[in-house]
Amino acid sequence: MDNELWRWVWVITALVMGLGEIFTAGFFLLPFAIGAALAAMAAWLDFHGGVQWLLFFGGTAVSLLILRRFMGRQDRPDDLPVGANRYIGMSGRVIEAIDIVENTGRVRVESDEWRAVAETGPIEEGSVVRVTALRGTKLLVEFVEPPPPDYVPHHFPPAAVAAAEPAQESAEGGADAKVSEQTPEPEAPRSE
Repeated sequence: MDNELWRWVWVITALVMGLGEIFTAGFFLLPFAIGAALAAMAAWLDFHGGVQWLLFFGGTAVSLLILRRFMGRQDRPDDLPVGANRYIGMSGRVIEAIDIVENTGRVRVESDEWRAVAETGPIEEGSVVRVTALRGTKLLVEFVEPPPPDYVPHHFPPAAVAAAEPAQESAEGGADAKVSEQTPEPEAPRSE
């Protein structure tokens, strides 16, 4: 093939590999894109086909080694965890009872709420749990301690609980107390 055709082959290969890297993970296609870009530059400078192939394979190999070394440094376990992995080992509070049979459960860790699962069985609302792993979009938790005695369930806001207490007291006072609370007293007529 003539050099004119190879110019476009290398340019298209570099673009396809570069775009492929954008839509995939792992920096696998990027070295090939770099090698193809080097070969394309050699083709545009009218270097022989052997030099183009040497630059393609050499550029790909060198960039692969550099990127793997860089990525290996990023994957060290002694680095601080980022993203959702930072929650592993942290404690949280159950805000919706965890039940693996009904597939329910939510926990609050720091200020974030997550769906949660537990392998040990159901965990009641208000309990303290520790995050042991991340499974997709759910946190795997283990039971640490039961809810405190003064814990107010999540589905009853404190204002609703306070408003419910006087109604319970009036119910103890009899049926007349209930009726008087439910029907408002008529306003006095206004005189001008």
